[in-house]
Amino acid sequence: MIKNFSELENIAKVNESKRVVVAMAEEADVLKAVSEAAAADIIVPILVGNKSAIKNAAKSADVNVDSFRIIESDGEKNCAAKAVELIRNKEADCLMKGKTSTAYIMKAVLNKEKGLRGSGVLSHVAILNPPTYHKLLLMTDSALNIAPELKDKIAITENALTVARKLGIEQPKVAVVGAVEKVNPSMPATIDAAALSKMADRGQIKNCMIDGPFALDNAISAKSCEIKGIKTEVGGDADVLLFPDIEAANVFYKSLAYLTDYPMAGLIVGADVPIILTSRSDSDEIKYFSILAGVSLV
Repeated sequence: MIKNFSELENIAKVNESKRVVVAMAEEADVLKAVSEAAAADIIVPILVGNKSAIKNAAKSADVNVDSFRIIESDGEKNCAAKAVELIRNKEADCLMKGKTSTAYIMKAVLNKEKGLRGSGVLSHVAILNPPTYHKLLLMTDSALNIAPELKDKIAITENALTVARKLGIEQPKVAVVGAVEKVNPSMPATIDAAALSKMADRGQIKNCMIDGPFALDNAISAKSCEIKGIKTEVGGDADVLLFPDIEAANVFYKSLAYLTDYPMAGLIVGADVPIILTSRSDSDEIKYFSILAGVSLV
């Protein structure tokens, strides 16, 4: 089991370099991350965007992109479409969001004729490495699914399990997070949590353990479970946190991104290829870690 980003980086360095296409690569932190990954032979970058703007961003980031393939394109929509086209033409293995917005990336990915949509639900998975937790911790979904119903949560969970298993977690533990740790008929998220738990018990969601509802403290703290009398194999040892909706998940993700220095990464999974997707204002370190996570799924 991979326990931190250093181990993930070591594996990425040993494996064959992956071709990563960056949609609208006109942003300094993206270019820092891409250049670092390229210098370590982890990726072969393909930069899509306005060449002059890319060069200016590289200069401000103090990186050299002269050896990278640059494909001229202007505007968020066109850059996203061109990057997806390169994936479809087998010229790249992995898609990365640059300066373009998530909306334009997803519109290009979900295009019925020219996109990369897989057979199921797409969702965002973040990988966290808090120093106060004893292993990597995945969370979902802070970027795509706004108010998922139970059927959507099943698919979101399956996507997160795919990532967890790529990290070497054979039997991932999923904590379904809400505001409270008891089933409350007035709180639909707790009903969904109970249903997901029972589905895992009966093998409808396979090769994992799911428990919930949990308040966040129960999900990540064994002491909290002990104090509150919660008997669980998941609480305090969760590999995956499944949040009830995008608002709860996004606030949690951005709280960590801006108020801590925790190593973290962000991906869209469920498409034909991994999509390295972070907030445009995330640091170059988060973007570098996201590259490591993305290439590990190829």
